[in-house]
Formats: sequence, structure tokens, C-alpha cells
Amino acid sequence: MIVIRIRLKVEAQNKAEFVHFMEEEVARNHALSGCLAYSLYEDVNVENSFLLYEEWQDRETFNDYKESAEFALIMAKLSPLLAGKPDSAHFEADIIGP
Repeated sequence: MIVIRIRLKVEAQNKAEFVHFMEEEVARNHALSGCLAYSLYEDVNVENSFLLYEEWQDRETFNDYKESAEFALIMAKLSPLLAGKPDSAHFEADIIGP
């Protein structure tokens, strides 16, 4: 499994648009083949800061998503809303525990 976490900082004036867009993306991406989890969290301590958490079946399904035309459209829509570059990390992982 591939686990991805992305920290996003949004320009204050773009927050409502960002949240609306991401609500739709979260719902859409849950239905994608190989997507095990796709959730957006808002930081309660840092204004206009979010964490996007993703789990993908394997690197191949994640790469297929990342290289898709739809992903390029998502980034084109999100980039102008952000206050700086996203901070992301990818992990190859196995679930431990229940």
C-alpha cells in the first residue's frame, strides 16, 4: 500500500472555494479503482491549513492516478488557491493491528 500525506496552506480569500472543490474531489476519488482512503482534514490550530491523507492499493494505482489527465486538471484548479507549494510525503506501508 502507498500512504500519502500532503500539507496544504490556502490563501484566506480562497478557503471557501478550496473546501468546496476538495469536498467534491474527496467523494470522487473514493470511487477510483485502487483508492483505499482519501480524506481532507482542517488544522484546528493553524488557520487555512489542511492535511490531505490518501491510501492507494499499490504504487502502480497511485502512479496511474498521479499521471492522469484528471490529476493535471485538479492541480490546475488547486494551485492558484494555495499559499505556497504543498508539502508531501509518500510511504510504502503495511497495516499493523486491527
